[in-house]
Amino acid sequence: MSWLALMDLRHGLLRSIFSSLGMAVLIFAFLLLIALTRTVSQFGDQGGLPQNLIVLEHDVLQPEQSRVDPSLVGQVDDLLGDRAVRVDPVIFRIMRVQEHPIQLRGVAPEAWQTTFRLGLVAGDWPQRPDEVLVGQALADIAGWIPGTEVEIYSRPFQVAGVADGPGTKSQTVWLPFVEASRLFGADKGAQLLVVHLNAAADPVASRQALLDGLRPAGAYDAYFEDALVRQYGSALNDLSSLSYLTAAIAVAAVTLGSHNLAWLAAEERKRLLGVLRALGFDRASVGGFLVTRALVLTTSSYLVALGAATVFLRWGIDAQALLISGAQSSLALTPTMAALGWLLSCLSALVGTWLSASRVLQASPAGLLGRGPGGSSA
Repeated sequence: MSWLALMDLRHGLLRSIFSSLGMAVLIFAFLLLIALTRTVSQFGDQGGLPQNLIVLEHDVLQPEQSRVDPSLVGQVDDLLGDRAVRVDPVIFRIMRVQEHPIQLRGVAPEAWQTTFRLGLVAGDWPQRPDEVLVGQALADIAGWIPGTEVEIYSRPFQVAGVADGPGTKSQTVWLPFVEASRLFGADKGAQLLVVHLNAAADPVASRQALLDGLRPAGAYDAYFEDALVRQYGSALNDLSSLSYLTAAIAVAAVTLGSHNLAWLAAEERKRLLGVLRALGFDRASVGGFLVTRALVLTTSSYLVALGAATVFLRWGIDAQALLISGAQSSLALTPTMAALGWLLSCLSALVGTWLSASRVLQASPAGLLGRGPGGSSA
């Protein structure tokens, strides 16, 4: 029956090609939707309770809109005591550098490896005033390597090294605090403080101590590290739910498409199916013919859709298309997602074929040949 199904598809090759392309459009949409759903669901999910606290102005969602008073460093030190290893003011900006959206952080270099957990991947740590450090993800997107010259705020800098770190830190341009202050103006000040806690300190209790000490004045809030990113992730929950819903609709559309193709194949081939039944093939064999035909069409459609989706995600979509708070989130299809998509497509094809072919399979050979009433007996 498999050989017969392949010969049947080859006989109507042009129709088979158009049927496969029609199904591929639906599967293509489904693959893009599951890639988007995966990215949105994972955004801001860094895991674990961090050992860093962030202090910024009250009710500020975008860190670059905050401004902290220089005296706040001493207040935080007094409130936390020996629970704080370091308290660093940070100059934070979201901007474009050579058409690439970036996060720029100006902070004391002594905190890069300890507080921010950066690890050098290539090049060296900046030593001169005109040198910067760039995150691994940003270097990959922009093609920046050690020695590359970049212009930031109309001032030339050279990439001294590439570093990697957790969260959005890998998409950041790093400057020493002194140089960032010179670049933007000392009067602009820092946007936030990052407090690196002692390993033995309780992050929850430390945050509460800051809130109790700073909130009476109503000027500042304290967050766990990357809490703002998690807030963005929470705000995207509705988008994630919508993505799941549209992906489910796409699967239903594939099922409906398989149903229509199988129904059309069965209706057009009633006499062929009747002949097969008259020659002694049972209902299972005839059903296998229709199922094999549907699976071959679905698999070919899926391969076309997978290839198109891979090309589109790699070259057809702007690398900056999904940018949230200066953090670049890429859309990609993993092997697991590709395998899951194929299984769902095949399952949809099987369901659609069963729904459409069950009535034809119940007919008698005489009924299929148009020589007698239909029936349920062989």
